[in-house]
Amino acid sequence: MEIVPLKFKYIPEIVSWIKSEPDMVKWAGRIFTWPMTQKQFKEHIKEGKTQPQTLFPFVMVNDNRLVGYCELSSFHRHSDQASLTRVIISPEYRNKGMAKVMIKEVLNFGFKTLDLNRVSLGVFDFNEAAIKCYKNIGFLLEGTTRESAKAGNTYWNCHLMSILKREWKY
Repeated sequence: MEIVPLKFKYIPEIVSWIKSEPDMVKWAGRIFTWPMTQKQFKEHIKEGKTQPQTLFPFVMVNDNRLVGYCELSSFHRHSDQASLTRVIISPEYRNKGMAKVMIKEVLNFGFKTLDLNRVSLGVFDFNEAAIKCYKNIGFLLEGTTRESAKAGNTYWNCHLMSILKREWKY
């Protein structure tokens, strides 16, 4: 397994993993509109690559096969923090521990290369597998925003979690 910066050639495959509006909201967030398109994804990446850079997109590959995608976004140098966002695993690799591997490598980049002090994330309260993964890595629950996202006609609660550099064990 290898974690590398995103190349645009991977975008069509990543977008193909999103099969419905609820999938898009769960995996990619509300920055996109349904149906999620390659154009929206590319524009998102370009916006984050402006100076100063606020977005660090990564993919995980195994033998030239795309396994997953995630970002460190909302990077703020003055407060040394960023958010872990858009953690998306290829359907064929889900529930096999790949997210944990990818997230650990991205956190390592964040804490060592970017010298972050804090990484936060949002995860929907029904996504028990993701919550378990984040807790296992060392993220702590900070609170819950009630009915803060909408998918179709359903409102979802979002847990806010974070990990500090001094808590990071890798």
